[in-house]
Amino acid sequence: MKIYIAGPMRGIPLFNFPAFHKTAEVLRELGYEVSNPAERDIKEDGFDPSKSTPRPMHEYMAHDLPEVCKADALVLMDGWEKSSGAKLEIMVARKLDKLILRLNLEDLTLERIESRNILQEANDLIYGERNASYGPPNQDFQRTADMWTGLLQFNLKEGYRIRAQDVAWMMMMLKASRAQHSDKRDNYVDAAGYAGCGWRCVSGI
Repeated sequence: MKIYIAGPMRGIPLFNFPAFHKTAEVLRELGYEVSNPAERDIKEDGFDPSKSTPRPMHEYMAHDLPEVCKADALVLMDGWEKSSGAKLEIMVARKLDKLILRLNLEDLTLERIESRNILQEANDLIYGERNASYGPPNQDFQRTADMWTGLLQFNLKEGYRIRAQDVAWMMMMLKASRAQHSDKRDNYVDAAGYAGCGWRCVSGI
């Protein structure tokens, strides 16, 4: 199995290279093929973590993302959550259904993990991809609410207009209904996302 090491570099003494090298050493001792971006930076770019200035992020990603694609799994290092490069690598790995692992240095075992918890994933979606695709929820949900008002007008009290946040509650109910059929993780992520969007409708964020 080929493993790519993903973790933070910028803002850490010696760009965290010693930790990358230690992780690579242990993984190789365990019999894995390893792609260590710190080694690549030294061997191919002549980067010296004690004195070199890093290049722009896109130049590193041009080398590192193809390595992620070639790997069977990613091993995440401590602090990956604060690294924009590592988060991009993880996003690509997840889209390609790669294993996301953590190395336990105490007993030298690999543990399978989720790269983000449900709330983090939902937050990234409602402020990122979904927000860009559909617009802010107070607009997107209000359009849907207006459609539902027309659909449900004979069942509503006279003069009542469905609010944007009502859509969030109705969509959470939809996800709850789907979860009764199948306990897919997406249902829980989406429910958390709709809850976050509902509060944004109320607060105007």
